[in-house]
Amino acid sequence: MDRIVKFLKQNDEILGIIVGIITSVAVIIKTIDKTNLQNLNINLLTDAINIGILILALIFIKGIPLYVSEAENAKICKNFKLTKESFNAKVVRTNSLINQLASSIRWFALILLGFYCLQFFMDISLMDKYDAFEKSLLENKSIFELLKSTPQNTQWNLDLLAAKFLGIEILTNAANLFSATFLFTAFLVLFGITLESDNKTWQIKNQIPMSIAIAITLINIVFFIVGIDFFNLKETSTSIRLLGGLYNGIAMALLFSRFISMEYYFQHSKRNFERAFYYYGITIGLPLYVVVQPLYALFNAVDLEAASIFKSIVFLICFWGKLVFLFFMYTMLNKKWVHSYILLNLIENENLEKLSIDLDDVDQLDE
Repeated sequence: MDRIVKFLKQNDEILGIIVGIITSVAVIIKTIDKTNLQNLNINLLTDAINIGILILALIFIKGIPLYVSEAENAKICKNFKLTKESFNAKVVRTNSLINQLASSIRWFALILLGFYCLQFFMDISLMDKYDAFEKSLLENKSIFELLKSTPQNTQWNLDLLAAKFLGIEILTNAANLFSATFLFTAFLVLFGITLESDNKTWQIKNQIPMSIAIAITLINIVFFIVGIDFFNLKETSTSIRLLGGLYNGIAMALLFSRFISMEYYFQHSKRNFERAFYYYGITIGLPLYVVVQPLYALFNAVDLEAASIFKSIVFLICFWGKLVFLFFMYTMLNKKWVHSYILLNLIENENLEKLSIDLDDVDQLDE
């Protein structure tokens, strides 16, 4: 038993995989034959496992500082022809970047946790009534139109349910958008310059991603309240969801491209289960996670029973994507893989800058 516990501590990804496999099997069985597992609500199940992985991310993902011993310090300075002061400055900058990266991922997890909590609330309180109030969404262009019916009759109650659904929809769309903003921020940390020259002061320029998220959220509110010609409320809802899904997918694609470059950096490291898990997860799992993001728009575009199955499958894929993504971040931070990646890039950055300045034309490489 002690050996099993020790193995699981060293390969905690296995626990996540086991949970994912059990959930996947349950969803597949329920999808093939809805009479199976009659007491299982697969939408609530997929909501719950996504909530669980995000809570674990908030607990365990932290910015762990890098410490370099005197012996290693001297060895690295000698190999890369650096002064001790220059190398120590790069270590300080690395640790500041790690804090920025961890903070961005934690904000992403926190906001996305709100998204799934709202989805859980919607699934448990509203979606079983969706067929009843869907007509209200199809026959009205705005919430103003929606609430014009006479109070205290059956249609009024259905219109109120539709308005409640749209209110939650605004919040879920906003959570989806702002969580993506912090993925953009994480990408900027790994791609751009997000620190002042003192290596400590933050200067993250994420105003554009934040502005896009705010703009789409405001558009969502205005279009729901005022309405737009030629679009009923259901069509407006689907369009806004599609915008949010595309925005989220772009943010993920940018960040995951940095992860793929990291995996290239680590490809010659010792091969074991952990390295294989992240290699295939990053090169196959994460791109699939990106692809399913826009499908969020289609949850209510089909009939209720098909939508329920479709939604559970999409959220299941999202769970596997988050499993790889958040486990990867935890492992990269905890085992300091990302620290070494950032530090090496900082060390080599001066040489790369000199090359880019001296080399006016790539054709000069042939001379």
